[in-house]
Amino acid sequence: MRDIALILHVVAGLVGVLLGPLAVVVTLRGRRLTWAGEVFHWAVALVCLTALVMVPYDWGRLWVFWPLSIAAYLFVYLGQRAAESGGEFWYRGVLRGYGGSWIALWTAVLVVNVPDRPWSWPLPIVLGGVAVEWLSARGGRRFAGRP
Repeated sequence: MRDIALILHVVAGLVGVLLGPLAVVVTLRGRRLTWAGEVFHWAVALVCLTALVMVPYDWGRLWVFWPLSIAAYLFVYLGQRAAESGGEFWYRGVLRGYGGSWIALWTAVLVVNVPDRPWSWPLPIVLGGVAVEWLSARGGRRFAGRP
């Protein structure tokens, strides 16, 4: 079970990391939920589900991936709901939701692959968070209004 979950986890993670920025761009340009957003949503969902399956195998080292997985899924869900619902500031929900989920994926990648470095947690969160908020504030004129 663990090996199957790991294979699915890596494949879905790769899809999510590669597709995250495309999902944001395609969704914002289309002004609605698009195929890229749907695929990104399901890739993140699969990453989170498989992480929840694998964590108990090494609880002492991996327990932190439970809350990280839940946060990543909640972010992508927020982005998808924002893309579906519209409203005056729908683009901010898409940017913060999809962007936050993409940041969580990169945080997990760094924490797993560079575990002994103190910057592996804050680096993607700070850089990604600043970028997402900058884009959210800057995009008002282009994306305001109903999709």
